[in-house]
Amino acid sequence: MSSQASTFASTDTGVATAEVGESGEFERQRIPASRQLSGKYFLGAYSGEHVAGTEFVIGAALVSLGVSTSDLIWGLILGNLMAVLSWAWVCSPVATRSRMTVYWYLARLAGKKVSYLYNLINGIFYAVVAGAMITVSASAFRAMTDIPPQTGLYPTSVSFVMLALGVGAFTVFLTLKGFKLIANFSTVCAPWMATMFLVSGILSVPIVTHLGDQQGLGSLGAVLDGLVWTGQTPDGEAGISIWVIAAWAWGVNLPMHLGMSDMSILRFARKSSYGYFSAAGMCIGHFMAWVCAGIMGATAALLLKEQLIGLDPGAIAYRILGAMGLVAVVVAGWTTSIPSLYRAGLAFQSVFHRHKPFNVSLTVGAATTVIACFPFAFTSLLDVMSYLIMAMAPIGAIIAAEHFVLPRLGIRPLWREHRGLDDNRPAILTWVAGVAVGLLMIGLPQVHLFTVFIPVWLTSFVVYPLLCRAMGVKTEAGIDYHEAAYGPVDPPELPGATAQPHPPVNRRDPWYFLAFGCLMVILLASFWAWIGGGAGAIDYVETYQWLIVPLTGLYFVSATLWMKNRREPRAA
Repeated sequence: MSSQASTFASTDTGVATAEVGESGEFERQRIPASRQLSGKYFLGAYSGEHVAGTEFVIGAALVSLGVSTSDLIWGLILGNLMAVLSWAWVCSPVATRSRMTVYWYLARLAGKKVSYLYNLINGIFYAVVAGAMITVSASAFRAMTDIPPQTGLYPTSVSFVMLALGVGAFTVFLTLKGFKLIANFSTVCAPWMATMFLVSGILSVPIVTHLGDQQGLGSLGAVLDGLVWTGQTPDGEAGISIWVIAAWAWGVNLPMHLGMSDMSILRFARKSSYGYFSAAGMCIGHFMAWVCAGIMGATAALLLKEQLIGLDPGAIAYRILGAMGLVAVVVAGWTTSIPSLYRAGLAFQSVFHRHKPFNVSLTVGAATTVIACFPFAFTSLLDVMSYLIMAMAPIGAIIAAEHFVLPRLGIRPLWREHRGLDDNRPAILTWVAGVAVGLLMIGLPQVHLFTVFIPVWLTSFVVYPLLCRAMGVKTEAGIDYHEAAYGPVDPPELPGATAQPHPPVNRRDPWYFLAFGCLMVILLASFWAWIGGGAGAIDYVETYQWLIVPLTGLYFVSATLWMKNRREPRAA
């Protein structure tokens, strides 16, 4: 989530318009043409955003959940396609027409009570993600000690608790003091992280193939079916189906697309079609990274002769990638936990607005660090996220219905604000109805938790406009509904505002070529494991682990210098 963090983090709800004009953040100002961004920004943002610590957890979890290889591949293709279409067809059109943050839009749509409740759930969601990623980072440091892996519901080692508290305290410190620096650092990390996920899969394939040959599995497909995605859980029970995989791939980012959080990002897009650029993140993070993380996890478990469910990300990455695997886990955890913690702080600040923002963020950070001490934060991350996604789904559906359906019924969007009402009763009742449907679905054994968001979102999308009509919301005729609600398509410029220059990316800089060259060598060298047979691949992994240490160091130095040079104004 890191690449969008600096933009998203600035979308708080408590800044007056005059202050927005000075800060340029536009929390309560529609985005004028001079501040809108080109497609390159969103392509880069989505490409880097979805390669983070959660990929280590989800990739390995999908193996443990017992999906088969074919179900995984086709499920990810279908689910990621639905996610991209949700960004492009639902979130992006609302964002580029309204040019508002989701917080401002929701406050105008439903009033303070619903807005506060949404921000509370939103804050809890990101706090849980941040806590899980702090635990993931701590697992990397744990792998360098004799502390046993922590994969239960609660910690079994006082030393691990102290380690998690230390990592959490440092994460909170970076969030409070150095967020901009970390956001820039995350941009540098993204290409390296994507490369490390890819090479982990490349290195693991010949090893797991060799191990499969020893068990009489002759082809790669048979090896993957027999040793990686077996279709059975570790307990021998039937695994999840293609439809559950598709639903999870679609719903894991629901807060951002169908939940409308990315309105706060896409409001800067010049065109609604930029929502399709989310495909870059889905292909790299939610397909390649999940697949490679799954193969790496299964391979590490076989080499260590352990059950995958008993290994944490640190142990897995260290066995295949060595010291740089631990660095990857730490970096991935931090590049997710820091912006997530920042987002959680912003959400809670809007709820507890009477308190100083620093004190709220510090309290949220302390509570998140305590959560990180309990391994369930990442071992049960998929289930916890599913419950929170279910709770957030009705809000996104209400916003979508407000924009797409109400005008067809003769009702202008943001009608509550236009009528001067304190609350939007149809929205409140819809949220209650949506969550009730979710709880009912959870109680049915035929319905998997990962799929519950679908009936919840669809129910809310249908129920909200029906309640608006049934409760007598005033209809209007002969008006442009969206212009009446939002204003003109092209928002007016602020007095004295000018377009913000975006410095061109200087790809002639030698530091750029050096950084790119390091990544290419790291990638190409991994294919050497395919030469000489499976036994040689196991031996080569140790050599490769040492080879990438200086290359990684050189990459980070050159990439940082390149970024520094491209941000400095050129001499006339």
